[in-house]
Amino acid sequence: MKLVLKTKAILEVAFFTSFALIGCAESFAAPPDAVAGKAKAQTCFACHGENGIGISPDIPNLAAQPALSITYQLIQFRGQQRKGGAMEALAAGLNDQDMRDIAAYYAALPPPPAKFGNADMIAKGQQISNVQYCNSCHGAQLQGQKHIARLAGQSPEYLVTQLKNIRSGSRVDMDGTMGSAARGLSDEDIEAIAAYAASLK
Repeated sequence: MKLVLKTKAILEVAFFTSFALIGCAESFAAPPDAVAGKAKAQTCFACHGENGIGISPDIPNLAAQPALSITYQLIQFRGQQRKGGAMEALAAGLNDQDMRDIAAYYAALPPPPAKFGNADMIAKGQQISNVQYCNSCHGAQLQGQKHIARLAGQSPEYLVTQLKNIRSGSRVDMDGTMGSAARGLSDEDIEAIAAYAASLK
């Protein structure tokens, strides 16, 4: 247990240090370029689509995600604080400017369409979301902001998997906010939140 906590602490320091360094570097970096980002995102299209819509329910939609959120996720994959299929290998070849350009491209795309499902489950998800104050970080319509991810219109299957991973600790939660919020959620609660988020645009 002590070794796990120590490893997590080391990862957190490395993660936040990389963010600090990125912040300093951005003062001297070229501004994000969405046109260049589209060219650099060609490999991403195979899974996330040119329109930012995942090709399968277990792949996240990137369309209209806050640019900073995409950038931070890529940093986590590159530093291997976050695991996910081939993402660590793909991110390893990206420099900071590449990440900002790709993020700018996807952030500028139209948001994914709302996904309507079971009305009772959506209503339950909205209630749980309100109780958990999800909108205090993710925005009034869960549209995301700054480095916080957009949940609106996201694949419910993807959201369910990620919330369960955060709850179990298999996905690293750097500041503890999401881990704390997810810890008390049942599987049914998670499915309801995912259905509600997916129904938003």
